[in-house]
Amino acid sequence: MLQRIVPFGLALLLCACQITQPEIANTPLKGQQDPADYQYLMLDNGLKVLLVSDAQLSKVYGALSVEAGYYQDPPDMAGLAHLYEHMLSKGSQKYPDPAEYKQFLAEQGGRSNAATSALITNYYFEAASDGFIPALDRFAWQFVGPLLPAQMVYKERNAVQAEFNLKYQDAFRRKREVMRTLFHPEHGYRKFSTGNLDTLQDRTEKTLHQALVDFGQDYYCSSRMALVLAGPQSMQQLGEQAKSKFGAVQDNCRKTLNQQPAPLLADAPRQVEIKTLRKRSYLTLSFPLPVNQASRDTLAIPYTQWLLASYNDQGLEAYLRDKGWIQSLSASDSELDSRHALFNLSFNLTGAGMKEEAAIMAATFAYVQQIRHQALDSKVFETFSSLSAAQFHQTPEHADASRVRALSKALLQRPVQQLLSQDSLPVAFNPQALTDFWSHFNAQNMLVIREGSKLNTQMVEPIYQTEFRYAAIPDWQAQPLDFSLPGLSDYFAASTEALAVTEQKVTHQPGLAIWQLPARRDKDSYTAITLYIDRPTTAADFSALNVLFEKRLQLQLQQVIERASAAKIQASVTATSSGMRIQVKGQSGNWSALFADMLAGLQRPELDDTALRLTLKRRINSLAGFVQERLSSQADRLLSYQLGRASLAQDDLAYLQKMSEGHYRGFTAAYLHDAYLSLITYGPLQTEQTQQLIAAVQGLAEHNNLASHRPIDSKPWPEEHHQHPVAGSDSAVKLMLVPKGQDVQQQAMVELLGSMLKAPFFHQLRTQEQLGYRVSALAAERYGKRHISYYVQSPVTSAQQLLQRIAHFNQVFIAQIASLQPAEFSKLQQNLVSALQQQQINSGDIEADLRSHIRYQRDLEHHQQLLHAIVTMPLPAFQEMATTLLNSQLSGVLLQNHTQAGTSASLAADL
Repeated sequence: MLQRIVPFGLALLLCACQITQPEIANTPLKGQQDPADYQYLMLDNGLKVLLVSDAQLSKVYGALSVEAGYYQDPPDMAGLAHLYEHMLSKGSQKYPDPAEYKQFLAEQGGRSNAATSALITNYYFEAASDGFIPALDRFAWQFVGPLLPAQMVYKERNAVQAEFNLKYQDAFRRKREVMRTLFHPEHGYRKFSTGNLDTLQDRTEKTLHQALVDFGQDYYCSSRMALVLAGPQSMQQLGEQAKSKFGAVQDNCRKTLNQQPAPLLADAPRQVEIKTLRKRSYLTLSFPLPVNQASRDTLAIPYTQWLLASYNDQGLEAYLRDKGWIQSLSASDSELDSRHALFNLSFNLTGAGMKEEAAIMAATFAYVQQIRHQALDSKVFETFSSLSAAQFHQTPEHADASRVRALSKALLQRPVQQLLSQDSLPVAFNPQALTDFWSHFNAQNMLVIREGSKLNTQMVEPIYQTEFRYAAIPDWQAQPLDFSLPGLSDYFAASTEALAVTEQKVTHQPGLAIWQLPARRDKDSYTAITLYIDRPTTAADFSALNVLFEKRLQLQLQQVIERASAAKIQASVTATSSGMRIQVKGQSGNWSALFADMLAGLQRPELDDTALRLTLKRRINSLAGFVQERLSSQADRLLSYQLGRASLAQDDLAYLQKMSEGHYRGFTAAYLHDAYLSLITYGPLQTEQTQQLIAAVQGLAEHNNLASHRPIDSKPWPEEHHQHPVAGSDSAVKLMLVPKGQDVQQQAMVELLGSMLKAPFFHQLRTQEQLGYRVSALAAERYGKRHISYYVQSPVTSAQQLLQRIAHFNQVFIAQIASLQPAEFSKLQQNLVSALQQQQINSGDIEADLRSHIRYQRDLEHHQQLLHAIVTMPLPAFQEMATTLLNSQLSGVLLQNHTQAGTSASLAADL
């Protein structure tokens, strides 16, 4: 029997948000603080459209999802859907130049991207508002009349290969490729999704180019597409353009979408053991579960995730932790096909837990059994739905690229009314649908995946060369255990009322600065409380000890952080280059109690000897695996080291391997001595809450000998580059051009130059020369300094040659700076200002920007000053400053793979 949800003590007006109330059929239900208006329409050709009108947006966003993904790849051509996604932006019948699309968007202060998944491929763009119509026209023609030029198809294969190389050591991809072997051979999940040069080749019966053309004709048609347009335009304007631009997309798919078979075979293996590249120990229990509209309407998956993984001191995770078997538990899901989802329960194991697989499974099924009995109580469901509704209704965020992309995917799969709310608001409490859903959590429907660096293996997966073996699931016996289900967190606050905006106030005390910042948006409940602790960093062991302290604080505060998460609040402890940051943020909460609990961990670092050994071992393992991290992550840390803001991973590793706990205790005991504290509050905090927060931080200050001023690292950055050896098949460079000064005029010049560089740099080095998959040049900020940042990762070119190539590109680009016309420059200025304004439209972004200004001693109105400097900069002044910067020396890091050190002279000559 369906039970309608009624409000109870803490419920957030659920009676006013149920999606069964009368609604306009083509209007999705939206949250109470959602600033946008929505309208659904279907074009004559069957293409679904969602219009999102928000007058406060300064950019336009478009996203189109196609009901075709790698499940549709031919059996002998893995990665074809992915290659088609790459090729669609490489020219159309109306706009044949393959570089024109991205160049136009860059000139409009925008960008584009795309992604291929199992069932859906998603494309999106963003641009300045006044570029909406021409940008949308270019976007639409990719689907109306794509060119797919043959000569570029074979070139773009190299980009797919580079993407494959980039993620070759990615733990998730390696695990997934082995997991695929457990599934039905005819199910799409068995397919290799990315593709590479081995799979994307001409075949005897068909060329790769013809296969690509056929793929589009087979699967890309209007009735399998969903478009979302978001911008400041009116509904009428958005709707007219959707009809005008996309009405010409043909509805003539040649192939139907086949229904996938049942995911598992009865006699197939059920457990697999995977050897990992890095030291990690995980046990994952995966369940292919049937999903239907009834289970979606009662939020079966989100409800189950909450029951299993939300904070609960009498739940499964707490029990397994107390046993010493796991470090953490997480629940996730992914779509398998239109009728099934894959529900994953992952346990991060301790050394002891690696030997207790059977006991962990027994406890898990005991808890699942308790869920089956107790979670059908409507009061338990009301607790969950109150939390979910609070987040849905208290979020006043404006649309951005990620939201628009997600909506276009959802538009293919959800009822229009539930488009925004299907994961947050239940239609009704449906015990029968939940019972049916939970019945599939059983041993016969379970896959077991063990991961570890020391597991014995017998086989090698052919794509990522991952070692693994099949094994029998160990015998286990269900046992009665006394669990409780989760409840409301004590940090949860249900109020959605708009609070009065406070006055801005800055207070300086010995060793302590307090910044009280009011919300910059009306009727906004978003709140953030941040404490920075800045210390002298000259000691050689500071970085190693500081990050270890961070990890141990995170473990000590784990329950506090999880209780905050259960109340939809983000709480974090993060090591910085000069100390520590403690932060809590969200839409509503018991802020003073939460922050006091966070500070208690800092005042009294308390872990037992087992936890101390565990955190030290985990940190040592992390540092030992640094050489296997993605090159972009390695480059980032090495650049911070070169700038004097980090240590080398190998130095930290060597120190921690010999560290004494006595030295560590001395470090933490003196952590606040000679430190400087900065408390920054943002949002509509009540006076009493603010006073309690300030008193808690003042309590830290009173009991420690704080510094009289905040230590500032004012050393100039070195104007040089250093080379570092790396493992793997790629080399990479992370380089900078940093202006001599950092006044607002120089920063404005950097933003303008970065906007100009982005598209041509990508087109030349990525599309034309195919030097690698990761190619970027853009304006960036690092430790408060704006600069031009370059990153190129290449499987075919040495780091030294990449350095030379970028330097040469900069010299050639000077001519484009010199030839820039006033009208072009004016347009560049307007579009850049539009893009930067959009970055400051949501509360979280506004707060982070204000915090950055405080940290780097800028005026709180620096953002507006920067926009003014951009829009008023004379063209000759820009040309002079930009030319000077492009003529300056590149600094940064070169990551050289030794196998490329001897790259042929002919390649160097080509570059």
